[in-house]
Amino acid sequence: MGTTKKPLALIILSLVFVVTVLFLVNEYKSERSETAEAVYKETGELLDDVADEANRFGNERVGELELIAKYIAIVVDDKEELQSFLKKQNSKMPYFAGLGFISPDGEIMAADGSRFFVKERESFERAMSGHITTSELFTFEQNPELQVTAISVPVNKDGKVIGVLSGVFSMSEIIHRLVSDTSLLGTVYLIKDEQVVYTSGDEISEGDSTHKSKRILNEIAKSPSGVVVEDEKTAHYLFYKTAWNDWVTAVDSAGHPDMEKMSAKRWHYIFIVSLVLLTSIGSYLYMLRLEKRQQRAVRQDVLTQLGNHVKLEEDVNYYQRKKQKSCTIILINLREFKNINNWAGHEMGDYILMEVGKRLSDALVERHMTYRIGGGEFVVLLPGYRTRKQSEEITANLCELIQRPFEIVNHETVCLRVYAGIRNIDIKSKENAAKFIHDVVFACQEARRLTEVPYAYFTDELAHLDNERKLFVKELSDALNREEFKLFYQPIFSFQEDRIVSFESLLRWESPKLGMVSPLEFIPLLEESGMILEVGDWIIQEAALQVTKWRSEGFPELYVTVNVSVKQLLDESFISRVQDILLETKASPDSLVFEITESVVVEDSEKALQTVTKLNDLGISTALDDFGTGYSSLAILSLLPFQYLKVDRSFLDDLDGADSQAASVLRGIVSIASGLGQVTVMEGVETKEHLDVLKEIGADRIQGYYFSKPVPPNQAFKLL
Repeated sequence: MGTTKKPLALIILSLVFVVTVLFLVNEYKSERSETAEAVYKETGELLDDVADEANRFGNERVGELELIAKYIAIVVDDKEELQSFLKKQNSKMPYFAGLGFISPDGEIMAADGSRFFVKERESFERAMSGHITTSELFTFEQNPELQVTAISVPVNKDGKVIGVLSGVFSMSEIIHRLVSDTSLLGTVYLIKDEQVVYTSGDEISEGDSTHKSKRILNEIAKSPSGVVVEDEKTAHYLFYKTAWNDWVTAVDSAGHPDMEKMSAKRWHYIFIVSLVLLTSIGSYLYMLRLEKRQQRAVRQDVLTQLGNHVKLEEDVNYYQRKKQKSCTIILINLREFKNINNWAGHEMGDYILMEVGKRLSDALVERHMTYRIGGGEFVVLLPGYRTRKQSEEITANLCELIQRPFEIVNHETVCLRVYAGIRNIDIKSKENAAKFIHDVVFACQEARRLTEVPYAYFTDELAHLDNERKLFVKELSDALNREEFKLFYQPIFSFQEDRIVSFESLLRWESPKLGMVSPLEFIPLLEESGMILEVGDWIIQEAALQVTKWRSEGFPELYVTVNVSVKQLLDESFISRVQDILLETKASPDSLVFEITESVVVEDSEKALQTVTKLNDLGISTALDDFGTGYSSLAILSLLPFQYLKVDRSFLDDLDGADSQAASVLRGIVSIASGLGQVTVMEGVETKEHLDVLKEIGADRIQGYYFSKPVPPNQAFKLL
């Protein structure tokens, strides 16, 4: 995750969190509003039911007592009948805790037969004056734990009040029955004379009840009915209403299950928000950790776990610019390491690379860092100033260390050859790390050519040579566009036909600034830079056009050989490009022979076989070039379907006569090639003696300065 991605990731995660919070808050508010509305409605309905029941109960009881009082007036003189009647009516009326007749002197005849004097004198006296009255709360005589109210109805006979009928009842029991039968939810309070007579909540404390009653009584002073909003957020309402005989009924919505569910849901939403927040934070921290891992991966070689090219540049810049310290870069290259991969396998090659990394990491006592920046390229960075001699001594020791044998399977050993470049970096230098690394790479390339020591120190002379090389490369990169490349042709002579049968096309470069440049100098650079693909296509095209022209001018069987590099042959689009060239030039496939070095077998034998087979299928013949050098093996002759075998000139250097050992080897090669159906072409023929020996041993064709050096097309045509 780059520096520009971190703020973006933080913004995205923040937006996700904010959107989630806003959504949940809105969802919670919506649900809470709906629930609060339902609680408000249900609480109001419960209050109405309780108040209505209190009014209905009071009115019904008064009516019933008035009817009883009329009958009592008839039997009042018969005490036994009166007692029996009161008992009978009391049993029929469960609402009343007790019935009793109060004589004018205040004595009460209770329905259960007990006698006692009235306690509520004021209520009794008002009833005696002809009014229906309701007493204040008092303790029930038969049950001291019960607070009751008495309805007193005057008993009239002949237009005169002869006593009072008293009905005692507990309003709290009446309300309790109502609340028990209803499905509506809430806590019901019944208040009389500033006293909480009843509450439906078993767990309501006395202090809470007293507080509620005071709140309600204060509100009643303003209005006989209404709503006290205790907490709107939690839908905590206190509904109150004055009912029959100044009884105050109130319903508290506190503890309503729906609101308790909303409270639980609130914590649920808080949990979700917390989870989203933690997830966002965790995701961001994971991204930071992933970024660090990616940064480490970008700066670390996967195989050896050493620093790579990026890390090397950073460290060099750090020491030179931040720490203001000099340092020394030592680049060690394993010579021809890919050969180990080819014969021992990549797994063994990886093992050796890891061992090299370990040796270099543990090699020096002084502080140093080790890097792997390429296939077989390792770098040791030494902070601090060193003289050239000190740097070379350290490099020599490191090279000797790497060249010690490596033990592999079955106690076999592998020995590596190395070459190294050295670059001391002074704090006064204004160049950057990339330039320093380029310098040490150049020094390492120069060390490859040395024979006395396996290392080269980057000096002013090398810097000058590097600048010349850069100019050389720059000129080379534009040479094709400036049409500075030319094809020369060297004839190939056939013993059997006694004539020139073909030409080998050879690339030449004549630069206006550099003059005629040797192929040994620029062709390796073409291959290293990859320009050989484009230049190689141009060579094939030019050769095809030239041989087509020669054939049209009277030499229909003439063919031209073209050198094809390993990079060309192994390129995925090589065959299709060759087909396009044949179509464009109208050249016959049999007019071309592609010369391929045996190094292609080492590079990728399977791919080489596929490509050579496809070329043969197109009608283009192939030749194994420079046979006898490098990795020569007779098995190569049968591995790929070549039609021609070009034998390297090195055999002719040792040729003293037809009976020499070199002649015997050549005779064997010719015999094997003949048995495989391959035409032999002997390169480097320069003398009459070479010609005679080769003719005697049965060589098919020859090529060399004895006949002609490579010449321009017009001179080649004259040779025909």
